[in-house]
Amino acid sequence: MKFIFALIIFVPTIVMAAGYGGAQGANKLGEIVRIEGDVPDTIYVQKNDKDFEWKEKHSLAKECPTFLEIFNWNGKFSCIRGGQSPLAGTTYRVTTSEDYTPCDVPPYNSKSPGEVYICIEGCNNPRAPQIFYVGPWECG
Repeated sequence: MKFIFALIIFVPTIVMAAGYGGAQGANKLGEIVRIEGDVPDTIYVQKNDKDFEWKEKHSLAKECPTFLEIFNWNGKFSCIRGGQSPLAGTTYRVTTSEDYTPCDVPPYNSKSPGEVYICIEGCNNPRAPQIFYVGPWECG
């Protein structure tokens, strides 16, 4: 009985954990910009790839309200002009890149192209990464 109770408690968290693996890109200033959350909800900015402390944190829903539409096959997302994050005023297209194969590691060794977000509007903003590399939650 205790086992069944434990399953009831832990199964929902396990199911919720399998989701978004995050996306990361570097901007022209050398900052690392990351979109994170099991359900993407936060934009983090770190000073550079040597400094692992986050210097900024922004609400993804507030800064890029159309972001979750990409999971409904919209294929792009936009961030508001005048926002506080490095993504302010940008639009990104969701696609794949043959040059990025995140699952080409043992034991998966998949040469499948990885998902990326490519900047298509507002790209002259030096704080906006030109490309985000999406980390798969799991390879298979």
